[in-house]
Formats: sequence, structure tokens, C-alpha cells
Amino acid sequence: MSITTKAVDFYFQQEEIPSPSGKTLIIQGEPGPWLDHLEDKSPTVLCYRADHDLKWKKRKLTPIQETSEKFDLIIHFGTKFANENLSHLGVYSQQLNEGGRWISVVPNRMGASRLRKDLEKLFPEVESSSKSKCRILDTSSAADAKLARKWASLAKPKTITGTELVTMPGIFSAEKLDTGSTLLAEILKKESWYGSGADMGAAYGYLSSVVLGTPRQKVREVLLYELDYRALECAKQNLSAYDCADYRWCDVTAGIAHERNFDWIIMNPPFHEAQDQSFELGKTFIREAARNLKPGGSLYLVANLHLPYEELIRDLFRSHRLLAEDKGFKCIHARA
Repeated sequence: MSITTKAVDFYFQQEEIPSPSGKTLIIQGEPGPWLDHLEDKSPTVLCYRADHDLKWKKRKLTPIQETSEKFDLIIHFGTKFANENLSHLGVYSQQLNEGGRWISVVPNRMGASRLRKDLEKLFPEVESSSKSKCRILDTSSAADAKLARKWASLAKPKTITGTELVTMPGIFSAEKLDTGSTLLAEILKKESWYGSGADMGAAYGYLSSVVLGTPRQKVREVLLYELDYRALECAKQNLSAYDCADYRWCDVTAGIAHERNFDWIIMNPPFHEAQDQSFELGKTFIREAARNLKPGGSLYLVANLHLPYEELIRDLFRSHRLLAEDKGFKCIHARA
């Protein structure tokens, strides 16, 4: 159980805290015992992560990715991305019924102080408490309508400066192209591409767009695997000119399903989650790549210089070599 679900569960157990009631919207949260406190036993769940989507479905609740309905109670699970939090505050505070209640919960390490300040700008009265290294912010006051509309505009897809690629708050590297990805992109532009490939952790499709934009490509299909629903929707827009692109909203670490192995795989994998220093997340991506490549197939990988992936790559692949090393990143080619 995550620290945020623990915090909300404890919060609702306090006698001085009003019972959560009315038609309820849950934004970006995970299920847990805290759901038992809700009066609404079939809340609307807004969910962008494929792994969380599966958890909700196990609780017999099917998440959605957008809604225009009005709610009496909104429980917002904040993230580390300030603009993503602002966009959610802006959009959904406008969908709170008069006299409705807004609750935000966010881990302290993800910018709890910033979120508190932003909530206090939007709502005139905000109650604050702490539990499980999280901040819980609660208000039933009316939101500043003008400020809400301003923040809501952040939710619209926008073009990354210097590119034609669209993205939005909360997606990996939403403000500018990731340095590691641009380093790998320069290598991918010089390669010849063919057959069937995959982009694991594709985000908004930058690396796939580079491959499909090369002059010597004869790609039959490229499958983009991505955890974040919004990122995949941006990728569909960014790669709309290519009929060979297909999209899979899924958690790569849970295993990917494809009937045939790939000729090549490209990736800029996430290397850690929360405070995990084992780098198991990135290693799982590498294992999944090895499992899904044809004999002789190629993996093109970019990672932070300090990440200890080489030993694992030696164990899983026939050969590998360093392609580039610059600006704190390394690019590796491995042959299955």
C-alpha cells in the first residue's frame, strides 16, 4: 500500500474529520482501505497509469481518462509535476458543486509545500494535516473562478519548442526534449531500419518519430508501449503520418504481449521509482527487451552514466558496445 493511500485512510479515521460524502471523483489515486470510508461506493476514477488501471479494475471499478460531470467530493492525488497539479486544480475545481469538498494528498518529497501554496491561492480556506510523510489538504470553500480557468488552460496539449511534437503536463520530458533521448536520436538517425520494432516506454513518441523519419527505413511495424495514457495519445498525434505505428497502453514491467519477437527495440527506460536505489525498474525494461528480441535483434538504449546496466546486459545479450557518452548519458547497442 502506498504512503498516500495510508495517509488518506488514516485521515478519514479521525473523529474530527467530516465523513466523505456525495458523488465522488478520484484523480490519479490508487485503491486501498480508504475507499471503505466513502459514502459513494461507485466513485468516478480518473486514471492515466496502466498499472493503476488494473488495480482499479480488480476492485470492480473501471477508470476513465476524462469527465465533464459535476461532483460533491473530489479527492486529488498530487504528483511531482507542478504544472500537472495546477492543471488538475484548474479543470476539476470548476466541476465541484457549490458547497462541495476538495481534498488533495501528496507526499512531502513531491512538492507538498508548493501544492499547499497553490491550493491556498485557489481556495480562500484550506485545512492542512500530515500523515505517513504526506500532506493532506482539505477545503470546502469556493474556488477563484478566474484563476481556475487560467490553470485549466495548462491541460491543453502544446508543442515543444523547436519541434512539431505535442505533449502535456505530467508526461515525461514535457517541457523540452530529454537530453539522453536527443543523444540517442543522433545515433538512430544514422542507422537503417527494417522489419518489426518496439519503443518501450515511448512517452510521446520522440524516438519512434526519429526512426520513422530516417531516409533508409523499411519498417513494417513499430509498437509503442507506454504506461501513461496521455503520453500515448500525444504519440498518436505525433506519429499520425505513419500507418505502421501501433500503440499499447500497458506496464512494460508486467510483461508485454506480442505474437512475434522484434527485429529491434529502442528505449530510454525509467531507472527508479520513489527511493528505490536498486534500479530494478530500468533493469526490468532490459530483461523484457531481451525476452522479446529475435536472435540477432538489436537493442538501442540510453541511460544515465552512473546506472549499472552493463553486467545485466552482458548476461542477457550475445554482445554489446558503447555507442556514445556525453552530458551525463551513455548509449549502448546490444545484440540478442
